Amino acid sequence: MTVLQEILQWSQDRPAWQHEALRRLVLNGELADEDINALAEICKSGHGLAEQRDTVPLAKEHVPDQTAGAPVSLVSIFHHRGVNALAEDQTLKFGPGLTVVYGDNGAGKTGYIRILKSACRARGPEKILGNVVSGTTPLAPVVAIKYKVGAEPDPREWAGGNEDEFVSRVSVFDTQCAAVYLTEKTDVAFRPFGLDLFDKLVKACKAVRAKLESEQRALGANALTAVQTTIPEGTAVAKFLANVSSLTKPEAVQALARLSPEEEARLAFLEKSLLDLQANDPEKLIRQLTVRAGRVQALVRHLKEAEAALSDEALKAVFDARTEGRRKSEEAKRLREATFPQGLLQGTGTDAWTALWESARHFSQEQAYPDRPFPVVGNGAQCVLCQQDLGHAAAHRLKQFEDFVASTVERELRQIRDAFTRQRKAFADLKTTTEAVDETLKEIRIEHEAVADAISAALASNEKRRTAVLSALTEDKDLAADCAALVSVTAGAEELAAQINERIKTLRTSANDQTRKSMTAEAQELRARKSLAAHQQTVLDDIERRKKYAAYGLCIDDTKTQAITAKSTAVTKTVVSQKLKKSFQDELVNLSFRHVEVELKELGGADGVFYHKLVLTRAPGVELPKVVSEGEQRCLSIAAFFAELSTADDPSGIVFDDPVSSLDFQWRNGVARRLVQESKTRQVIVFTHDVVFLLSLRQYADELGVEPLDQHVRHQSKGAGVCAEELPWVALPVKKKIGYLNNCWQAADKLSRDGHQDAYEKEAKYLYGLLREAWERALEEVLLGGVVERYRPGVQTQQIAQIADINAEDCKVVEAAMTKCSAWLPGHDKAAAARAPVPAPAELKADIDTLASWVAAIRKRRARE
Repeated sequence: MTVLQEILQWSQDRPAWQHEALRRLVLNGELADEDINALAEICKSGHGLAEQRDTVPLAKEHVPDQTAGAPVSLVSIFHHRGVNALAEDQTLKFGPGLTVVYGDNGAGKTGYIRILKSACRARGPEKILGNVVSGTTPLAPVVAIKYKVGAEPDPREWAGGNEDEFVSRVSVFDTQCAAVYLTEKTDVAFRPFGLDLFDKLVKACKAVRAKLESEQRALGANALTAVQTTIPEGTAVAKFLANVSSLTKPEAVQALARLSPEEEARLAFLEKSLLDLQANDPEKLIRQLTVRAGRVQALVRHLKEAEAALSDEALKAVFDARTEGRRKSEEAKRLREATFPQGLLQGTGTDAWTALWESARHFSQEQAYPDRPFPVVGNGAQCVLCQQDLGHAAAHRLKQFEDFVASTVERELRQIRDAFTRQRKAFADLKTTTEAVDETLKEIRIEHEAVADAISAALASNEKRRTAVLSALTEDKDLAADCAALVSVTAGAEELAAQINERIKTLRTSANDQTRKSMTAEAQELRARKSLAAHQQTVLDDIERRKKYAAYGLCIDDTKTQAITAKSTAVTKTVVSQKLKKSFQDELVNLSFRHVEVELKELGGADGVFYHKLVLTRAPGVELPKVVSEGEQRCLSIAAFFAELSTADDPSGIVFDDPVSSLDFQWRNGVARRLVQESKTRQVIVFTHDVVFLLSLRQYADELGVEPLDQHVRHQSKGAGVCAEELPWVALPVKKKIGYLNNCWQAADKLSRDGHQDAYEKEAKYLYGLLREAWERALEEVLLGGVVERYRPGVQTQQIAQIADINAEDCKVVEAAMTKCSAWLPGHDKAAAARAPVPAPAELKADIDTLASWVAAIRKRRARE
């Protein structure tokens, strides 16, 4: 199973936001700020802090084929200004295979290494300083690194600033890097394709976590502290608030904060009673309250009477009576028309006429004919109205009138009219408020303003209702639709009366301390609940804040990296660690390091990264640098570096800064051979000041068929780091030495032609010294065929056969040339008489050509053999 397949299977049990993160990382390589924001929202949605979002988890179709990245190789470093004491506008070039950058101590190599370490992968990056010893303010560094990615035809450029994902794949090994390998635990810098997803997922976890923690902090602190200061200690509310959490139900807060009307009344009673108990003369207070209770009871009776008179039932009764009277009146009219003959005066039988008839009845029974039934129509009877004798017709008509008036319809009509009149009079005479009521309300308002205001408002509203009813009755109209509804406050007045009576009772019976304490505690509990009601929204908001805070905590738990580290460790052990360990042991064999047993030991992981450390196999608790020498330390570090490179997917370039410091010739040659071998598969750049190591590199390059690029860094008047594409004189082969001499001769010849004789003679003597060294090099390289060479410990016995052709003439030419060159070496003082002129340019050129011809002749001769 590949790394990505392992990750795909493992990801199924990860939180939804990590599914999405892995998919984005696989498809895009990196996560932008927008991705982090989106992932944080997905994480929050999983715990109710944001709306649900559609996510696409990592799936098989998202997993790419396992391919290595294109290797990165350096092309050049351009130093414009500002790095250490490097000269301005210098370009250091690098070849695609082996590049050897030689320079003496202080020549400027370290400045270029620091530039590379600021851009490439290095175990210990360094800050680049300006030329702090120049006596002027250092300039800001301006550099550029050109590099190639794979087979791209045109190079890319890094000009400082942000990290470049490509140039950072080039690795640098130097003394600081060596120390890290020896003394610290190190991560696996190069990982198989896909293993870096763990690092990136950990980075995403940290970014999402930081965002979530910021939002969590923004929720603010506990808001209940201020509320708790208003709540009496020891009450149920205080205990409740002390235990509020994200699990507290809002209904519980609302229930505790809600006081019923009875509880409100009870609290008011307790507060009044507790004040009453503090009175200096309880008996006097009892008398005062008794008087007040009587007045309130009278007010209750008044309110009951007024509300009864203005009740919906009373209104219905009076308007029903009016309606019934109208109906009976119509019925009486029909009866009258049927009963009375034609020709009677108009209005006979009407209400006015009936009133007249009843007056006549009253006069007859009370004055004219007492104790005789009305109407009296017997012989000699007179009409009580006109006092004329009654004839037969008149008597008959009076009896008809009486029969009509005495009929059931007429009687009922009179009864209904009497009732309606009484009812209407009751509305007219009703007094909704009186002077006594007003005085009582003033007294109530002293302690119960709200109750007094409610009663006053009710009385005013009910007075409007009375006026509207009376107006409708008087004008014989229907009751207006906007007639005020009856407002009843009798219950409130009765409750007040009951409270006053209860206060009186309490004053008479609550003299002991225990009763007072009980009442005080009860009042405290009710006050606490009332205070909670005033801060109810604050408490509810804080519960909601706590819920969000807890939900953010769950979100933050989803960003923990332990599971990622555990999986990274397991996968790394499977696909990297064993390979890394074996590669390290192989590198030790390559470097002939056998006398101390050292191994790479696994040290576990953290934040998705798995670590290793170099330890002594037989003494793992002892620090390695305390046991091995400096040379051995450097050798072990190089082995660790190459072992680490073995885990890389792409063979990008590597840079070494003085890799053989503190190494003897044996390990120096081993390192040289290893570097040249590596240059056959990737770019290898070596900075060194060691001429022997330089020659060793060139020897192994010749043996392995590698063509190195030579770079020479020198310190000149314009600064350090002056670059030239050549080897130092001491390392040049004879062919290149002859070429160098010819170039120098041209400059000397020009001095002579320009008339600068003294300068020419000085240069000529210098060139004769170099020519002598060239003859010495030719002796080793050409005449002796490289069988023995300076700085090389071995003797090439397989080449000894070719020196059998050496003859006297060969030796004679060498001897003559060496003698002439020695004559012009500085330091040989000659007598004034023996002084000879310095050879002219033509003679100097002929001496150089003699060397070239001698070398060519021997090589041609041996080539034929």
